Amino acid sequence: MKRRLLFLALVMVIAAGLSLAGCSRESSGGKAVVRVQLIGDFQMTDRTDPVSGETLKGLYVVEQEFERLHPDIDIVLLPMGWDDYQKKTQAMIIANEADVYQVPGIAALSDQGLLENLESYIQRDKFDLGVYIDGQVDGWKTAGPNDQENHIYGLPLMGDTRYIIYDKKIFDDWGVAYLSATPTVEEVLEAARKMTGKNPKTGEQNYGVTIRGRDADDTLVNLNEYFGGSWGSGIRFPDMKVEFNSSTMVKAAGLLKQLLAYAPSGTMQDAGSEKFGQPDNNIAIHLRGNPSITMNIQALGLDSRYTAARLFVHPTLNKGNLFVGSPLAIGSSSTVKDAAWEWIKFTASDFFCEYWWENQKYEGLPVTKHAFDLPGIKDNANYTTVIETLAYLWTPRYLYRAAQPRTILTAAVQNIILNNANIQDALNTAQRETEDWIKVQ
Repeated sequence: MKRRLLFLALVMVIAAGLSLAGCSRESSGGKAVVRVQLIGDFQMTDRTDPVSGETLKGLYVVEQEFERLHPDIDIVLLPMGWDDYQKKTQAMIIANEADVYQVPGIAALSDQGLLENLESYIQRDKFDLGVYIDGQVDGWKTAGPNDQENHIYGLPLMGDTRYIIYDKKIFDDWGVAYLSATPTVEEVLEAARKMTGKNPKTGEQNYGVTIRGRDADDTLVNLNEYFGGSWGSGIRFPDMKVEFNSSTMVKAAGLLKQLLAYAPSGTMQDAGSEKFGQPDNNIAIHLRGNPSITMNIQALGLDSRYTAARLFVHPTLNKGNLFVGSPLAIGSSSTVKDAAWEWIKFTASDFFCEYWWENQKYEGLPVTKHAFDLPGIKDNANYTTVIETLAYLWTPRYLYRAAQPRTILTAAVQNIILNNANIQDALNTAQRETEDWIKVQ
């Protein structure tokens, strides 16, 4: 209750600063007006790809196609940046500033009762959820304040994922065997050890591995799952239980520390890895590759040099961490929910999938199975592996990541790596702070 009161107070303060101009949901022509909030580097007008030099079409393309198919609906797209997106989105919903929202933090919003359950719309229209890549719909399921199980409050808009990617040239320079398609932790650790030092052919300093510092908590949880552990359980924050200080988490933290001994200094601050994916790269393995790395590699003509592989997966439980990205949801305060639902269905179309891949792929991956038929994916082994990760990574998404517990766990990892803190003590602190946080939800 305390959290809800504080949340509403915060939202009202933010909402007070938002302009309500233009919030009418009916145009002068009698059309329904659907306002769609999008988060990211979206542009309404054409722009030039900074890497390839190609022209990327603006969002006006999908706006025009949707309105051609639905002449009774006016779509108004509202792009915004990633800065403080969670609070801004919450404020927009409370103020009824839009109807459809991009909600990567969907669990926090559904828990507040701010989102519409989409299952009645899906059933009414017999909407085929099979168009989405396996696991994507289930992965975004979440719970409302009165739910006893997860439901569909959002459907996928774009995918993002993490995977292992490595530089075969460095492997060749050192005479180290390439990684398997699904590498073991021990395999990566041994390869990283062998390739840290002066390159025997170039004489330049090489490093065995790198990650993005902001992914440190996810890497820890992935390693924890590899050893058979779990982050915890629960579908709503008040009922959530975490296992941040379990024996497998301690083991995983120790192994992460070993791996990062072969990484460039500054890795935990997202520095030192800038050369990965470039012609002068000096790092053998990226433990948390992301689609933008693979896209840059392709644009630079280095496809044959780099290879993608799967994240660590438990040999029998088949757990392998989570996918990321964003779903679309309808705000519970919307007055044009049927029209808003038409927009969400449209984003599952082949037209939208093709537009996204051709013009917005730097923002995220397409999430429908049609992606496997697209030029540049079906004929590129790395992209096929990347898209496939959206289906095999463990779902549903982890609830702790949608709120303060993720920050708490990240701080523990940083303390272990940067300050050489005792692993068990640091994870005990993360466990205690998270349990205290849960108590006030």
